[in-house]
Amino acid sequence: MLSMLNIMLVNQTGIPQYVVNWKFIASIITIVGAIILWLALLFMSIIAKRYEQVLHKKTDWQFVMVAPSGILIYAIIQAYSLIVVGNLKMTDIETWISYGFFFVSGILSLLGTYRFYNVVMPRKGGAK
Repeated sequence: MLSMLNIMLVNQTGIPQYVVNWKFIASIITIVGAIILWLALLFMSIIAKRYEQVLHKKTDWQFVMVAPSGILIYAIIQAYSLIVVGNLKMTDIETWISYGFFFVSGILSLLGTYRFYNVVMPRKGGAK
């Protein structure tokens, strides 16, 4: 039954099966990669929070925690398009929205990471 459905889809769209399979795999890898990136930045914000608690230096860990949320929104939109709707590729509006969130989140994460970096790294010249 599934093979008949698969053959009908390939015949209707004209897209070879190996292309459909690779597009599906690429979409899954993109979703997993975005979630891993989001988790990495989330763990960095937890480290910044602990650093602030122990050494009493302001790290703005809240900003670092919220900044990568656009990356998660990107993964959710990609997963929605792939799993719920069944598209191998996001529509144009989904693409613009998701990449917009991803871009803004990337810039904000970079700023938050840089601010935390400036707190953690000692100043050159130090105390004499």
